[in-house]
Amino acid sequence: MNKLTKVGLTALAGSLAAIAGAQAGAISVGGGSNITWHKASSNSSSTAQSVTGNPLGWQNNLTFTGSGELDNGISWTANAYNSDAQALTSSNITFDLAGMGTLLVDNGAGGAGLDALDDKTPSAWEEAYDVGFDSGLVTVSGIHGSASLTYTLPADLLPMGAVVRLAWTPKADGGGLQADKGSSAGSSSMREGRDITIQMAPVDGLSVFAGYSERENVSSATNGGGDLLQGAYGFTYTMGPVSVGAAKSYVNNDDGATQTVNYYENDNWSIAFNVNDNLSVSYAEWESEEHMGTTGGQTLKVDSVQIAYNMGGATLQIADTDGSETKYSAGASNHVRTINLSLAF
Repeated sequence: MNKLTKVGLTALAGSLAAIAGAQAGAISVGGGSNITWHKASSNSSSTAQSVTGNPLGWQNNLTFTGSGELDNGISWTANAYNSDAQALTSSNITFDLAGMGTLLVDNGAGGAGLDALDDKTPSAWEEAYDVGFDSGLVTVSGIHGSASLTYTLPADLLPMGAVVRLAWTPKADGGGLQADKGSSAGSSSMREGRDITIQMAPVDGLSVFAGYSERENVSSATNGGGDLLQGAYGFTYTMGPVSVGAAKSYVNNDDGATQTVNYYENDNWSIAFNVNDNLSVSYAEWESEEHMGTTGGQTLKVDSVQIAYNMGGATLQIADTDGSETKYSAGASNHVRTINLSLAF
């Protein structure tokens, strides 16, 4: 009996050790703080903001990262992004499939599907429309915002360094991931969503990209439902300290019902220059045209000059941005100047 007990305990200990080995992993915490000075002005035709209050802003961000590896060689990395109020803002998990590509499970963290191509042109800091500028620009996002899966084909499978990503969501309702065993209560009219993107580097310094998104819609509104389509393509080219880029994108707004705007057509370009290892400058322009169901429509324009200076653990960033016909409002004009001190820890 004692021998049987010893054998049983030895087997149990071995099993527990195997389980512990399979679950072994690591966790780390990173983040940063942003201190901003933000000033905005607009004319009487604009529905965007004019800031007359305190221009000082502050934000802290924490990222919790966990990682581990399974017995079969598959590894995983999980990220949870927290805001100032210590509330979860987004999260994702990436599985490295041991030479068979990668699988991203996304909960609004960004970069899933076509969202990765919303603006790949170079900048010293941020996209021209994302520096505290309330432009109302409509651009591509694909299935971003909905709980989704993105599969990336194995590296070196295709020529010219091609990277192909296939994204899918069972419900393109923007509901995000739910608690385990839960489901979203989003729009009943939206169904599956599918994105595909490809990036290639045919020659040194040149990167070309393209993507397409299709979200099924079964709205019972006038004229029934129609799929919502988006697409984008462009390039970037780097030669020494200079980088340039241009892109074009389309956002279909016609879901089969009566719509004021049928689709948006966007063009953007930028140029960036690394003065030295610490200082960089850039200039960018965006133009977004409404295509109406009948006639008319506005053309929203944004241009932004940006400067960034790296000081080791801190980076000073400045953006001076102008816009016309913002939020697609005739005669509207806006100006925003944002100064940001980013501290990494």
